[in-house]
Amino acid sequence: KKETNKEKRENEEEKEGFLREIREETAKQIDALKIQHLLELEKDTFDVKLLEEKENLMKDLKKASTNAKNKANEKIAQLNKQIVLERGEMFAEQQKEGKHLEEEFRLKEDRMNQSLIQIEEREQAWEDDRADVLREVQRLKSEATRMVTILA
Repeated sequence: KKETNKEKRENEEEKEGFLREIREETAKQIDALKIQHLLELEKDTFDVKLLEEKENLMKDLKKASTNAKNKANEKIAQLNKQIVLERGEMFAEQQKEGKHLEEEFRLKEDRMNQSLIQIEEREQAWEDDRADVLREVQRLKSEATRMVTILA
């Protein structure tokens, strides 16, 4: 029985050693699982934060894009208004210049017409003078012929 008790004790010590090993191994596995669980939680938290940041960045990007489009549209509208104003001013300037040139043309045309009238009047006066001179020459010629006839 002593051996049996000794064997029992050894068996129990062996069992306790085996149980201690199992407990230690189980504790190590539990610690590893806890660490893995914490890492998974942190990873999930990081993924959630990453997704939130990505969403925020996308929203900010969309806002910035919308703002840029709005500013570009405002600038385009402003430039279109400016173009319309400048076209109006150019058209008014062209109209003014056209009227000025038309008036200048009319004045020059009037001066030319007056010059033509004066030339015609001078030509008429010259023709009248010429006719008077010819009549006078013919009168003098006929008077000279009559004198020659009287003298002959």
